[in-house]
Amino acid sequence: MKAKLITLAVVVVALGGGIALASASSEPGSGPPAIGVVRAVRSGTDIVLPFDAYRHTPAEINVIERATAVLARDCLNRFGLHWAPPTVDAVDTSRPTAAGRYGIVDAAEVARLGYHAAEPPDRPSQPQPPLDVLMVYTGKGASDVGGQPVPEGGCLGEARRRLEEGLPAAMPGERFAELDRELYLTAQADERVQRAMTGWRECMAESGLRYADVWAANDDVRWSAPEPTPEEIATAKADLACRTRSGLAGTWLAVETAYQQRVISERRKEFDALATALHARLAHARQIVNR
Repeated sequence: MKAKLITLAVVVVALGGGIALASASSEPGSGPPAIGVVRAVRSGTDIVLPFDAYRHTPAEINVIERATAVLARDCLNRFGLHWAPPTVDAVDTSRPTAAGRYGIVDAAEVARLGYHAAEPPDRPSQPQPPLDVLMVYTGKGASDVGGQPVPEGGCLGEARRRLEEGLPAAMPGERFAELDRELYLTAQADERVQRAMTGWRECMAESGLRYADVWAANDDVRWSAPEPTPEEIATAKADLACRTRSGLAGTWLAVETAYQQRVISERRKEFDALATALHARLAHARQIVNR
């Protein structure tokens, strides 16, 4: 499996409410913000952004998903159906969620995998529930079972709604994800990142490797084989050396950090409400899991 452009969706859980989002480009301070110290990025753990404080961590998502499963089980019990919630975590917590945000950064992984993504650890499979359970769980079937109406979206839909009950209104998760990606693309187009990208391109050309940008190197169709080839690993090593020489990943992180910090500062009330909703959801989920 190839490394991907950006990993955002896994860490966003939808919130209730409907606060409208303006385009990042329409913010009062829409010029390029000043950046702080540019630090080296040598692994995915070095990629920490201001927005990270406003989304659930993978470990928190696992708690929320376990709580959702408990509520769904309670719903199924009303229909005389019995189901044990999954025992396997919904999200892998072994790898930093932003590890591939700027492409390859880890020398040890590059030497072993080239541009291929690290495979997640093996996880035990969960048995598929019987069809009568699955129908009520998902809501994809009869609208009435045993004289009881099936909730909209099935027991899973009911569970997700119950988990959100009483939470304060805040920026919806989908809107947050849109803003996150918009600022990511704005940072990528920033002159300072593009200068570093030019330095990377010139460095690669010295080795006879000519790519328009780092994503063109990452997505070269020659790297589509199930396993990395010696040529892929050699190219990825040269690529990473050029990223290091040009300071690309560190510059990119510093620039995106500045854009995110500015938006948080200018929209403090929205982000404070988002943080409050996150904490309330997690507390509710923990109560359900521990009851």
